[in-house]
Amino acid sequence: MTMLDDKLLRLGSSYRRVLLMALVVVAAMGLYRLILAPFSGQLLAAQRYESTLDSTIRKSKVLGTTLVAKKAKLNKLVATSDRLRNELFTPDEAREFFASLPAAVHMTGCVLQSVNHVPNQQANSQDREPDASGISDRKVVVTFIGGYNNIVRLLKGIQTYKRRVWIDSVNMDTGGVAGKLKCQTALTIYCIDRVETDLYE
Repeated sequence: MTMLDDKLLRLGSSYRRVLLMALVVVAAMGLYRLILAPFSGQLLAAQRYESTLDSTIRKSKVLGTTLVAKKAKLNKLVATSDRLRNELFTPDEAREFFASLPAAVHMTGCVLQSVNHVPNQQANSQDREPDASGISDRKVVVTFIGGYNNIVRLLKGIQTYKRRVWIDSVNMDTGGVAGKLKCQTALTIYCIDRVETDLYE
């Protein structure tokens, strides 16, 4: 009987130990869920947020560098555009330039023979689409007689005009007058047809 009591007692104490251990495990899990699990979720969320923030900062730096480079390129293009735009004639300036040619020829000591406007091939071509840039070329062939130095002075004056004038060709031969040459020069100017309000301010 004592042995049986002993066994029951031992069984009861080991059962109590198992039960106590189970209670401790359940209590630990409950405490973990109540106290630590929310914090671990917050910690994970904070790590994800930090990773996303680092990635966003890196992208922002790359975009900032790209933006600075593109802004510098844009400024360069705007400066080039302004410079080129100042080489173009307005319609009024084109008329003024062509009207001033006889006086310019006379001022250099040459004698004007003719000023012939060359029709715009693009305007006459039916196959081509109209130029969307609003820039057209105007060509003229000027024929005059003068001394070599006078001709050179006239051509230099044309090249240093306030707007850009292209000298496409120069043909000289003896003009039948002693010491004089007959010169035929083809000139081209580019005219902006749609004038912006601030174009030449």
